[in-house]
Amino acid sequence: MTRRTFVLGPAIVGLACTQAGTDPRPQPVPVVAPDRADPSPPVTLPLAGLTSIDPAVHHSCALESGRVLCWGQNRGDSLGVGQGLPDAVTTPQPVIGLDDVGPIVQIATDYDFSCALTRDGAIYCWGSNNGHQLGLGDTDDRDRPTRVSLAPASRVITAYEHGCAVEREQRGVSCWGTGYGDVPVAVPLLAGVDQFVTPGGHSCTLTAGAMLCWGSNSGGQIGNGEGGCEYDEPLCADCRRLPERTCKQVEHPTAPLELPPIAAIAASGSYTYALDRDGGVWQWGQVGQTMSYGPKPNYRPQRVAALPPIVALSAGANHACAHTQRGELWCWGNDSFGQLGFEAQPGESEYPQPRRVEGLPPVTAIAAGFYSTCALTGEAEQTIAWCWGDNGWGQLGDGTTERRHTPTPVRLRE
Repeated sequence: MTRRTFVLGPAIVGLACTQAGTDPRPQPVPVVAPDRADPSPPVTLPLAGLTSIDPAVHHSCALESGRVLCWGQNRGDSLGVGQGLPDAVTTPQPVIGLDDVGPIVQIATDYDFSCALTRDGAIYCWGSNNGHQLGLGDTDDRDRPTRVSLAPASRVITAYEHGCAVEREQRGVSCWGTGYGDVPVAVPLLAGVDQFVTPGGHSCTLTAGAMLCWGSNSGGQIGNGEGGCEYDEPLCADCRRLPERTCKQVEHPTAPLELPPIAAIAASGSYTYALDRDGGVWQWGQVGQTMSYGPKPNYRPQRVAALPPIVALSAGANHACAHTQRGELWCWGNDSFGQLGFEAQPGESEYPQPRRVEGLPPVTAIAAGFYSTCALTGEAEQTIAWCWGDNGWGQLGDGTTERRHTPTPVRLRE
């Protein structure tokens, strides 16, 4: 998928939008909690206990007082919220089958599957399984959470058709799905690191402030100053199809060029991001592929200009968002679906300079989905979830399938 950062220890960026810190910022804003069977306009109620939210591509999930709520695309009952619901579930519903496994402490979503981690370290996954992304030894979809055979884990991460888990005791990492296999296998390169991202084509790790990246470098996402693709044969005017192409690959872990000590990392398939220890944000990579191996400025880390000191960062498919200690939220990149928090001008979709998102109380956590963004504001019983961007399947959780260009409260149900 896109934006996933895996954190093994205390760090600024997490897998999902998860609150951190104790700075009280109570902002009593209404959220909607209608009864599941009542189609009438809902009653406004305060929200209590929401600790994280994780938007994927066409669905989202949240963690509320140890229980998991999901909404959005529900083809094949893939949300795990029960049978008989429509393909587009537009408000959060409790996931069935997790009540008896103990409190849930972490959630992770991607494309059309989800996983949850219990307090005891067990991992349960559900949804689509065409790429073995559930880690269950087959390709059968699951409409209810099913336990993955693993040692007790401290974290779970999901990315494009694969998942990973960190062992609670030894900090070893096991992954499953596309590129790994139908059941979890150990990945020695990821063992013992502080953070890692595996968005699909490339991977990066962070250990003691130093980054290493490897894999696809077609868009310069490794940050070593190289990138691009070349055709294997000369182009011809009469050819009916383009020849095969070869793109840059980096086989061994390589340090991005000229980075200061790093505190947190994030990545999509096209870009890699780093947050340095002084609050500066660095970015490299590009959308698409340049058909030459020549050097380009975006093949090496570039500091994102015009940002105040940042404490948290999250990456979507082609956009990123970050917030300050005071809760100011800034977003930049592609705004085709309103995921930056404003409506793009006609004929424009790219906004490389960060813009502040208006209409929000101070933000305590941020999570960028594929073409959407979600944020948390407030603390404890005053926590409010907001989402905006693509909403074709109701993945914003506001009770509609209307695209939102500005932050909109999620309607959490009892």
